Amino acid sequence: MLDLRQVSPLNWFMCWLLLSCMLVTLLPEQLFSGAFGLWLNDYRLLFVLGMVASASYFLSHAAVMLFQHVFYRKQRLMQQKLLKELLDYLDASEKAVLREFVLQRKNVIKLPVTEPAVKNLLEQGILTYAFGEPGEAGLNAIKPLMITIAARPLLTFKVLGLNPTNMTDEQKHLILNNRPKYAYKQLDRH
Repeated sequence: MLDLRQVSPLNWFMCWLLLSCMLVTLLPEQLFSGAFGLWLNDYRLLFVLGMVASASYFLSHAAVMLFQHVFYRKQRLMQQKLLKELLDYLDASEKAVLREFVLQRKNVIKLPVTEPAVKNLLEQGILTYAFGEPGEAGLNAIKPLMITIAARPLLTFKVLGLNPTNMTDEQKHLILNNRPKYAYKQLDRH
């Protein structure tokens, strides 16, 4: 909902200018009689110019907002396309890191940010820090990470190399054996 306290004084002024100039210009001349009518007739051009200026002010704001909407939408679509391409070319270790979220059934897991696969996923924007970016990064820093909101809908079982309905025992055993070593350490802590 629009908070009227957040509307700038210039916008209020332009709004009142537009409304008053529109009323004065569009109302019939017969409503204004006497000295006020003569004065209004002499300065009608100023009211028309005020109406045009304030209307163009609001139209320019609308054009800027439309441009921003289109630009951000196009940028979001390009980012999603790039993310989809990145997910299509994940290597085995990166897929193993992402599979941990599915295998552990958690949204946030602690991973070593210095591990090459984890670092690469962070740089590509597939993973992000769960509680904001930490201030210090140690050599063996294990930080809580999560999959970014933009990457979640794109991460399917097919992308991760999982097929829960048609997997043989050998395929399940292979996936479990390819888990990163630090994943086993994390499970032992619980």
